[in-house]
Amino acid sequence: MIFQDILPCLALQPFICTFRLVHLQFEPDAFPKTPYPTRIEQALVFFARGHIDCYDPISGMTRTIPRNALFGQQVSRLDFYQNVTADFLMLMVVFQPGGLYRLLGFSSNELTCEFCDAEPVMSTELQVVNDQIANASDYATMIDRAQEYFLRKLQKVKAGAHPVDKIGQLLLNNPGSCSLDWLADQACLSPRQFERKFSERVGVGPKLYSRINRFFHTLQYKEKHLHLDWLSIAVHFGYSDYDHLAKDFKQFAHVNPNLTFKEYTQRPEFIVQVRNL
Repeated sequence: MIFQDILPCLALQPFICTFRLVHLQFEPDAFPKTPYPTRIEQALVFFARGHIDCYDPISGMTRTIPRNALFGQQVSRLDFYQNVTADFLMLMVVFQPGGLYRLLGFSSNELTCEFCDAEPVMSTELQVVNDQIANASDYATMIDRAQEYFLRKLQKVKAGAHPVDKIGQLLLNNPGSCSLDWLADQACLSPRQFERKFSERVGVGPKLYSRINRFFHTLQYKEKHLHLDWLSIAVHFGYSDYDHLAKDFKQFAHVNPNLTFKEYTQRPEFIVQVRNL
């Protein structure tokens, strides 16, 4: 079993944050549900072997995710169910803030809260890449095939870099709060222009983006500091009190912090890590 984040080559790093490789070999009912609270992530996913169904607790709908799926920025929890095969292979391409916009050339707002078949949006060549990943002899070759595809895409980049992309990277790496006026000033834009441009390139506004990022950082921090209580973590990340933190958990995970953390530690990668300790 493998869960690994792999840094792309230098030419792709302005567009792609990481290649996330997931290879699971288990009985199909071993991990019946994987709850994923909201996180900062826009991605292209190749399901090379097996597939997953996605349940949206808000709409109550379950959908099968396409083999080559484009994920826009999510703003609420989703539950994933792995199906079909005990040999599950997935390669996720996680984009930098603004990276997907630059490659596609249309507003990321159109993909917010959505996942769709990537082939009509990007190219039918994706299925060829998917087949190459599925039939590759080793993990390095899988990454090579994906990188070759995106290096070809660079020749037809739809939009140039913008200071807003760097602001998105700043907020991604720093979960603390920054004023809208200060952020807009760093991008040399008025606050209104900055909000519009940020939402266009990233999929959500800067305030919501910052809230999602801080929420998810608290969840990851708790995973690494089990001895800390939620109030201590809330203060560490700049929440005014526990209730302030719990409000974000209710919005982005639909349950309180304790239940969120309990469900989050049921995901396959966490269980595999614990078994390997």
